[in-house]
Amino acid sequence: MRYPKGCISISAGQDIPLLRQVLESQFITHDQLFEFMRLGCYELKRHSFNWRVRRLVQSGFLDVCSRRHSLVYSIASAGASLLEVTEEYCLVLQKRRQRQQEAGAYNHSLELNELHLSLLRQGVLEHWQPEIAVRSMNELTPHGYVKDYDAVVTVRVDGKNASFALEYERTPKKPSDYARIRSLIEGENRLDLFIYVVPNRDLASFILDCFAGTTAPLFVGYAADFARPFTEMKVVEASSGIRTRLLAVI
Repeated sequence: MRYPKGCISISAGQDIPLLRQVLESQFITHDQLFEFMRLGCYELKRHSFNWRVRRLVQSGFLDVCSRRHSLVYSIASAGASLLEVTEEYCLVLQKRRQRQQEAGAYNHSLELNELHLSLLRQGVLEHWQPEIAVRSMNELTPHGYVKDYDAVVTVRVDGKNASFALEYERTPKKPSDYARIRSLIEGENRLDLFIYVVPNRDLASFILDCFAGTTAPLFVGYAADFARPFTEMKVVEASSGIRTRLLAVI
């Protein structure tokens, strides 16, 4: 794709996947973005990646959000406009951009990226449907999910594919919010497994209490376990409180 003189030329094979990843992540560090591009075989050399990101920032396709520990990017208006004509789920971009101002969105995005990358590194990830794609399906089609999940994930283990809704919960909601979510999830007919991932034991205990006795196949696990082999990950079943291997329930 080319632009008038004075504008940069956009590569469908490298620039578009990079912009798409920033869009889907909402916020993403420089190092995380490079690893996504490397694991996807879009950009293997760090200096080429650095040059590509720098020109996209300078041309207004990416915004720089932070310089505290690492450069952090989000999609800029020009990048969003470009993706709106190349990505079918970008019709809900405006609502996503409004949610960027919500408290906790920044850290939530960066930590969710780490869960995504962990599955990619292990070679078990078949497909990651990000929240923006889930939301687009829910708002624009008659065959959506009951909830805007953080991601719908498909993994392949021992030659078998399994899909589940992934919710990364870094801070607690109100019990009334979980009661509403529980009612929605118990009516979900497009997914057979729901996994809440949390950073600590106290939050796990709180969520398990909120979902105790649910009829939905809902499990709670720890974010730290995603850094370990997926086949060894342990989760707790919300309906019974029993701790088991995730591999046994997918």
